[in-house]
Amino acid sequence: MLCVIIQYLLSPVVFLLTFILPVVFYFVNRRYVWCSILLAVLVGLIINWGNFNYYESRGLMILVTLVQVAVMAIIILILRAVTPKRQK
Repeated sequence: MLCVIIQYLLSPVVFLLTFILPVVFYFVNRRYVWCSILLAVLVGLIINWGNFNYYESRGLMILVTLVQVAVMAIIILILRAVTPKRQK
């Protein structure tokens, strides 16, 4: 099961959405970095619509989407923790 999730996260489109998109949102406008999760889920849903509709793979697709959201949230939290606070 872990291999399936890792293979899914390392596929080219999902890799860009999961790992690169939050970093780009963070450097463009930090206020909207959490919107990258919504955008990634919507794109993933559109790309994998057939898998979400097929009853045998629906549970697996929901699981890997939740793992993707968790990984993105961890990346965003790491970016926020590493960035020094601005002094006023």
